[in-house]
Amino acid sequence: MPKRNGSLHPSFAELQKNSSVEHFAASQSNYSSMVTLAMGLSMAVILFGIVVALAGTFLEAEYRKLLAELLAVKGVTAAGFVLGGGALYLRCVNVSMHSARLGLLVNLLALLLLVLGGATLVHGGLYWLGWLPVDAAHPISPLAIPPLLSVGFLLMAAILLLHDWRLLGGYYPSEYLCFGLVGLSAIPLVGYLYGVSQFIYLDFYLPVPLLSAMVLALLGAALLMARPGHPVMAVIMRIAPGGQMLRRLLPQTLFLLLAFSLLLNWGLANGWITSELLLPTLTLVNGAIILFIFWSSAGKLDSEYGERTRNAQKLAETSALLNAVSESTSDPIFVKNRQGLMIFANPATLQKLGKTWDEAMYRSSRELYSLADEADRIDRDDRRVMASGKPEKLEQTLHLPEGVITFQTAKVPWFGKDGSVQGVIGISTDITERKLAEDVLRQRESQLEKTVIQRTALLRELTNHLETVREEEKRAIARELHDNMGAALTALSMHLEGVYQVLPADDKWRDRKTRMQGLMKSLVATTRRIQTELRPNTLDLFGLKAAISEQLEELHERTGIACHASLPDEEVAVGHEMEIAIYRMLQEALNNVTKHAKASKVDVILDIDEDHVALTVRDDGVGIPEDRRDNHKTYGLRGLRERATYFGGKVDIRSTPGKGALITISLPIRPEMAPPAV
Repeated sequence: MPKRNGSLHPSFAELQKNSSVEHFAASQSNYSSMVTLAMGLSMAVILFGIVVALAGTFLEAEYRKLLAELLAVKGVTAAGFVLGGGALYLRCVNVSMHSARLGLLVNLLALLLLVLGGATLVHGGLYWLGWLPVDAAHPISPLAIPPLLSVGFLLMAAILLLHDWRLLGGYYPSEYLCFGLVGLSAIPLVGYLYGVSQFIYLDFYLPVPLLSAMVLALLGAALLMARPGHPVMAVIMRIAPGGQMLRRLLPQTLFLLLAFSLLLNWGLANGWITSELLLPTLTLVNGAIILFIFWSSAGKLDSEYGERTRNAQKLAETSALLNAVSESTSDPIFVKNRQGLMIFANPATLQKLGKTWDEAMYRSSRELYSLADEADRIDRDDRRVMASGKPEKLEQTLHLPEGVITFQTAKVPWFGKDGSVQGVIGISTDITERKLAEDVLRQRESQLEKTVIQRTALLRELTNHLETVREEEKRAIARELHDNMGAALTALSMHLEGVYQVLPADDKWRDRKTRMQGLMKSLVATTRRIQTELRPNTLDLFGLKAAISEQLEELHERTGIACHASLPDEEVAVGHEMEIAIYRMLQEALNNVTKHAKASKVDVILDIDEDHVALTVRDDGVGIPEDRRDNHKTYGLRGLRERATYFGGKVDIRSTPGKGALITISLPIRPEMAPPAV
């Protein structure tokens, strides 16, 4: 047996590693959901900017007081939001399309946003520096917005332009800029939350509108969500314990810290807490919150770790059991991934392939098997099983190092937890000896079949010879009856005529004369009938049509059955041997009608064409029971079939109980028997 490094455990580890594809698929699904959410947020920002622009342009004066918060967002700010949201939406769409034109459009929108942010920052800076006067005679320009929003637009433009740009260490600067954007928008939000005007105005003439700060924060979050596979966001999205803990702790921590901060602020405003106690109280409360959250999270992680440890132990036991089974079995067991590469093979498989584990691991079929067509056939079978999702049993004959071996292989698709096909699993059984035995048996059956065919042909030849001999004997007997018996009866009849003249004229001798004449006629008729049945002179002298007509006339005279013949107009020339056979088969069919049918009418039809001659006998009797039709002990019907088979023909018997029978005999005309052209 070929040696390999280690036991089977590395292969099971490989299977476990491949099972991580399921987690990857789940992560991909989460990533897609995050990108979709980012697109939804960007679309909401675009709609918000459009609504602000329309409201500021067309809204009447009486409604402006009701929408003061909305109108606090200037048109320039709304334009920046539309540019940023539109660029982000197109960037998300281009993730799957990879369109160069779409990417160029995104960069163009980002550059416009960059220009807008730079222009508003310069314009606002002039007011902040006091270079532009602000009084009743010189109001602030509509293009002037708080510098915080201008810086936000610049950050957004930089994030969009650097969204997919990566440093050498694998880090994306855009992620950190996103956090900076969210932190920048949090300054006025905290100011509105705690009523701190310094955070709202930031030493500028105009406050940062609440809706503008909220939209800026949403855009920062959406820019992070647009690339969930980047390192920082991937930490949150992973199924690993770190990602789970972060997703669990972050919302709880932020919520509790904010809630207690608001509570302390409310207490301070109502005089329940003095300003000297505010900082110590905030420190104690925040410490308690963080300690509680991290302690409970540590307990959950410890519980999950224990569960994973138990699962790992069960998996190790299962792996050890599967290891023992696969090591001890003599049947090859293997597993392939979706690419058709071998990712697991037990020792029996490696022995058949003549490979070590390192030589077989992650190898394709063409690398494992010597003949390319066999390898391609195996791959086609694997792809079919994976495509159908159903198991199959296959017989495969392969050229392996130890010789040509035939396997019976059961292949089943390997499903992941999400139901997707991850590969194919196969278990093979060596059936070479059984196939060799089947081949020998098949060869013997073929030889026996040939022998039976030869013996059957000889029996048919013998039967035909016996039939020919019998026909010749009948012909000889008929000739003897005609030449000798007929002549003797004729002479006897002439002598009796002389005797009749010398007999006394009394009643006694007249009665004897009548009886003697009747016996003589009966004897002549019987002799003639026997002679006709043995060998009809009509068939030899006038042919098949006349013989059939004579036979039907004799049947009508003897039984009273109405007989009708439908014969071809031209002369029937099928050869003397076939004429006799057709005549004898008609005799047998009419004998069956006479003995069993209880018929009142018989129709005989003779058809002939270039290739076949067909004889049909139809009666209106009781019919032929099905058990007699297929009974080989029914000598009359069996004789019909044997005669037809000898000539290469067939007999078709159809019958309905109480509605008569139809016997059709079809014989092919041999070339030497073909009728002349008409």
